[in-house]
Amino acid sequence: MNKHKLSLFLTAICCSMISFFAQAQQEMSTPPLPDFNLVTKDGFNIITFYNAYESGVKVITVQRSADSNVNFTTIGTVASTKKGNAVFVDTRPMVGKNWYQVTMEFNSGVDFKSNLRSIMVDSAMIAQQKPLISTEDLQKAANKALEESKPIEKVVESQAKELSFPKSRYVFSNPFTGNINIELNDAITTSYKLEFFDSNKKKVLSIPRINEKVVILDKRNFNQLGLYSFKLYKNGTIFEEGFISIY
Repeated sequence: MNKHKLSLFLTAICCSMISFFAQAQQEMSTPPLPDFNLVTKDGFNIITFYNAYESGVKVITVQRSADSNVNFTTIGTVASTKKGNAVFVDTRPMVGKNWYQVTMEFNSGVDFKSNLRSIMVDSAMIAQQKPLISTEDLQKAANKALEESKPIEKVVESQAKELSFPKSRYVFSNPFTGNINIELNDAITTSYKLEFFDSNKKKVLSIPRINEKVVILDKRNFNQLGLYSFKLYKNGTIFEEGFISIY
């Protein structure tokens, strides 16, 4: 092999090694389980980690608790079980300290639990939350950002703006209590009716007449958490349509 060919050969090897290490560094930009990263952005908590397993993983779930020992409940699953970086966005964190752990279930039946991490979310952060029409689309955007090595926090912020809907002046979720505020200054002299519908457009709750200027509707009137649409009627005619979020 002459010097010219040897030089080209060594250059090719160096380029391959640089590409390999760059890719490896990108893949390991988030910590491998059992550790994971946890940040909060505009009232959303973002969990990122690296899955080092090539195969055999059946499902990856994210669990949350108000304390570090017990009462962990599953709040969602990670979209992909493949080796590589992964992300999960908790769109409805609790006020106060939120503890998280990631659980892997293998095809063999063995479970693997990550370390525990916590983050504090105060009521002001919850108040900044934007009511989302689709939390699934937000999660998909976060997954895509991770695949394309884009800043996840900025993507979550921009997508939250696109997927959010205008907040009603009359019917809205109270960010501090989670209950529904109904505020109608002319309720005493005007006939108002309010109806709520689930994601399948099935009527789940109806208030045939609102007789007070301010009404606090307990969130326990709704059977499950999630997004509900509403129709507000004024003197028999639809006055406003919108959404509220139960969390």
